[in-house]
Amino acid sequence: MHLTSDLSLTATAFAGLAAAVLIYFLFLLARNEAVFIPLPHETINKMLMMAEIENEDVLYDLGSGDGRILIAAARRYGIRAVGIEKSKILCWLSRRAIARSGLEDKIQVVNADFFEHDLSGATVVAVYLSQKINDMLEPKLRKELKGGTRILSADHTFNFPEKYKCKTGHFWTRLYVLS
Repeated sequence: MHLTSDLSLTATAFAGLAAAVLIYFLFLLARNEAVFIPLPHETINKMLMMAEIENEDVLYDLGSGDGRILIAAARRYGIRAVGIEKSKILCWLSRRAIARSGLEDKIQVVNADFFEHDLSGATVVAVYLSQKINDMLEPKLRKELKGGTRILSADHTFNFPEKYKCKTGHFWTRLYVLS
């Protein structure tokens, strides 16, 4: 008898948590803000291939989430990678994943708002944000990034000349190269 009631209570608690998370995501979407949705590894690999990464590149992932783009770039291409993530919880998760991967010497995660962080050290920038945030971010990218910097944007666009676009998963990823 007790096992059934414990399972029922656990299921109810889980359903309540799931509903709270859903409400939070809907709130962010209603405000047209980016929501953390991890990209599949296959999509990340296609994105990074698009950028034609070289040894001296430094990748910045804006809104780096759980660090999977950072880890893939450092592991596959041996480059330095910097994640800028506002969520303390996601920073903690990504730092744990980076430590488990043994790439602490290649990857830095900064707990900050990327609008307030200097981006001039990037040669490759990866974003998976909302269209609203991309629009707000574009003037900062124009001001701070050097010519030749590659920008990978999953799902949403910028008003830069588009070099290439590729179907990655259920959406398009675009590659822009600043002139």
